[in-house]
Amino acid sequence: MKPITLILFLLLGPLPLSLHASSYHDMSTLNNLVTDFLYNLPDIKRNNNTQIKVHAIDRRLKLSKCNKVTLNLATGSQLLGKTSIRVICKQPKAWSLYVTAMISRYDDIYLSNGSFNRGHIIRQNDVYKSRKDLAKLPFGYITNPVDIIGKQFKRHVQPGRIITPSQLSNPVVIKRGDIIALQSKTNGFRVSMKGSAMTDGAIGDRIRVKNSSSKRIVEGRVTRSGVVEIGN
Repeated sequence: MKPITLILFLLLGPLPLSLHASSYHDMSTLNNLVTDFLYNLPDIKRNNNTQIKVHAIDRRLKLSKCNKVTLNLATGSQLLGKTSIRVICKQPKAWSLYVTAMISRYDDIYLSNGSFNRGHIIRQNDVYKSRKDLAKLPFGYITNPVDIIGKQFKRHVQPGRIITPSQLSNPVVIKRGDIIALQSKTNGFRVSMKGSAMTDGAIGDRIRVKNSSSKRIVEGRVTRSGVVEIGN
């Protein structure tokens, strides 16, 4: 140590590592702000099964300390899967950056408990529950058995496959050529007549029916097995 430096050291003590270090934001502090921001969003706060991993901000960034940091979800961001948060400073020196995070949410979803052909009517024992990260299921999932039991598969399903809404349909309860009850509600009275179904139909489907008496072809909604309602 040179004599002049030694004298300064003895008089003033050790010099700070960086005279400007305190004027910059600590990146880990910003990471914590982003994490707290996400966990306190109402839709996330209500769900105890959510996990958030904020990607570390590059420590080499030199961002001046801010009087007040504002955080917002970036335009188009969602609260499941990869998302982006904009961190904004306006004073004393304006700056902004985007921080990415991965939001995982876990829930019990339903999978097929065997191999099933197209048209198979699903029963309770045909499915089982498994806990999955919903962020990793881009093609959909089902969490409520009411949305599965009694439905039918649109196509062949392999064992252990995640069941999605697109795989399911309501079973056909009326087939083409079936003689059905054609019902109409007028002035509070329900009138019923016979008809012949011209197409297959599941509950909720609109199908064409030929009135057996007038021979007119009308369109109605299938309300249950063997019943089509018109005028609604």
